[in-house]
Amino acid sequence: MNPKKANKLYIQVAEDLNITEDLVEVITEFYYKEVKNLMTNLLEPRINVEGLGHFTTRAIVITKSIDKISKVLENHDTSTFKAYHNKKAMEIKLNALSKLKIKIDKEIDRKSEFNKLNKK
Repeated sequence: MNPKKANKLYIQVAEDLNITEDLVEVITEFYYKEVKNLMTNLLEPRINVEGLGHFTTRAIVITKSIDKISKVLENHDTSTFKAYHNKKAMEIKLNALSKLKIKIDKEIDRKSEFNKLNKK
């Protein structure tokens, strides 16, 4: 399989769908911007990217990150505006990680219940 340049791919898709090349480019950029947003903001434990596969977060990594950020926040200095801003950013990330950990735990519980039902 030979990879194609994006601009050649846009032209081919635009011709196949009878739409403008600019529209294909805008849609593609929007799609991958949303995928990047989902991955960076830790909104879901599992993300499916069509043609690339499933991306999953691992519970152990999330747990270690929560522990690490919690320890840093305990002794974080907020004497300057920049330090205060950094602390707030870490608190937001900790909150997102905690919400994601809850989702992962629910998914693990759901899977274990399913396995218990199937063993009977």
